[in-house]
Amino acid sequence: MLARADVRLACFGLAGVGAVYLGFLGLSVMTAEAVVKRGGYYVMFVTFVLCGAVLWRWWRRRSAVREGLTGRQRWLVAGTIAGLSLLAINAEPYRSKILNDEFVLQSTAFNMHFFREVATMVRGYEVEGVFISTNNYLDKRPYFYPFVVSLAHDLTGYRPLNAYVVNSLLLPLALLLAFVVGRQLTGWRGGLLAVLLLGGLPLLGQNATGSGMELLNVVMILATLAIAGAYLARPSEEAVAALALTAVLLAQSRYESALYAAPVAVVVLLGWWRAQRVILPWAAIVAPLLLIPCALQNKVLSNSPLLWELKEETTTRFSLSYLQDNAISAAKFLFNTSPELANSLLLSVLGGLGMVWLAWRASRRRRGGQPWSGAQWALLCFSAAIVGNTVLVFCYYWSSFADRMASRFSLPLNLLLAFAAVLLVAGIERRGRALTWLCGAAACFVLGVTTTRYAFHYYSHLGIDEIEWERRLVRSLPAGERLIITNKSSLPWLLEERPAIMIDRAKLVADRLHYQLQRPRFHEILVIQSLRPASANGDHQLVPEELLPESFKLQLLAEKRFGTKIDRVSRLVAIDPAPKPPSAVSTKGAGSS
Repeated sequence: MLARADVRLACFGLAGVGAVYLGFLGLSVMTAEAVVKRGGYYVMFVTFVLCGAVLWRWWRRRSAVREGLTGRQRWLVAGTIAGLSLLAINAEPYRSKILNDEFVLQSTAFNMHFFREVATMVRGYEVEGVFISTNNYLDKRPYFYPFVVSLAHDLTGYRPLNAYVVNSLLLPLALLLAFVVGRQLTGWRGGLLAVLLLGGLPLLGQNATGSGMELLNVVMILATLAIAGAYLARPSEEAVAALALTAVLLAQSRYESALYAAPVAVVVLLGWWRAQRVILPWAAIVAPLLLIPCALQNKVLSNSPLLWELKEETTTRFSLSYLQDNAISAAKFLFNTSPELANSLLLSVLGGLGMVWLAWRASRRRRGGQPWSGAQWALLCFSAAIVGNTVLVFCYYWSSFADRMASRFSLPLNLLLAFAAVLLVAGIERRGRALTWLCGAAACFVLGVTTTRYAFHYYSHLGIDEIEWERRLVRSLPAGERLIITNKSSLPWLLEERPAIMIDRAKLVADRLHYQLQRPRFHEILVIQSLRPASANGDHQLVPEELLPESFKLQLLAEKRFGTKIDRVSRLVAIDPAPKPPSAVSTKGAGSS
């Protein structure tokens, strides 16, 4: 048995060394990009299938979640999860919440579905009845969520709606996993309290009707934590395999989620110590090799400053100089009382007290005291990773939690607050009443506060309203193929399989646009611009960067005010006089631009 353990450890060491060499040292940046673009989908597919098979095998060998619960308790838990999920999903319409990020993820899912390529499209055109994406590039965002969306496209056909449906299905799964972890820690009442605390967090509900990757990241953190707790309670090869492969998928759910590989490794070693033997199945041995595309993508990002999307006044992505301001902003978000942010004051206060109480209890813990359960050890290990995750985010140039576009970065911290609150209430439990009363209070908080936040959802109106209005306007026009010239990202239109280019691009290809107007391939060409206030009298002017040359003749179709700005949609009717083609630009039709 020792020799067998030695062989497995040696194989794991070789896999780790090989993964480090191939992921960080052995390939050039250009080669790394090509490998991820063309091979990343297949590695992800293999990882996903293996993880599903291992989870199913492990699940069949252990007790089900519902065992130990009475019929009344099962109905109460199921009804609470279903009710909170329906409340969140019905509170807001399906639409993107974060400008550009969610469109990029959907675009990657588009290419993974149609071409099995991990890439984001820059332009796209219909060729013989088939919409083809062109000028694709490897984006910086992890692609596990786009992969899951691409599977939904594979099973039901391509439609942008699938990205939102995936997140709507992930919300009840996240709440179920929160119940599992809470139950592991303190029993079924603790699990129910965790469900109510997280279900009362508007930020979680906001992501259930969006198309971002945050909710999948939450699900993977909770799943890995639940498996870790079960593994420490009863170490086995099936549990290690499930833990290792789940951790691989978690590492590819968000940028910072690779940090959770550290607590997983500690949990595995702790399980070995508890079992007094080395438990290293083949799935754990190959796990480092499955992370090679993740390392290669990070290598491309580190060497591509254009992908960092820095603001004009910033020069680096990470710096300790950002930490203080971001920490202050986090406090403003967590303890905010206005409906403008998607926080939960109950979760923040109770979770904050729980964190202080747990730190105090840990400092006073004596030998000979009650031993910690496997779930408590797992939460301790993951807490260190969540704190590290939060500190890392605080050192990022754009992660102010009080910024409605960046509030989503606080979700892992909110998970920790929820479980700290559960342990706090269980620690002061008296005759089974504290958890019961607080569950009732949390339910009242959801009805009295969370529903109000959902009703206004101010935090979801930031740059997306204009795009949604433009989409509705174009859909209301007579049928026909259109080219959209936009002042925003072209991705929202490409995802609807409508050709689109940016205004700057239109200026460069004026000759091709003129050709299209003379021998039209498109039914019409629409131009989207915005106007900003020019005086205190209410006058507006076009944003200078969005001005087209005087030769472009536009016919106004519609305007709509959004705050102080006006969104304008016009029709391009002529380019006069005819532009001469630049020597460096081909004179082919706009369809090839």
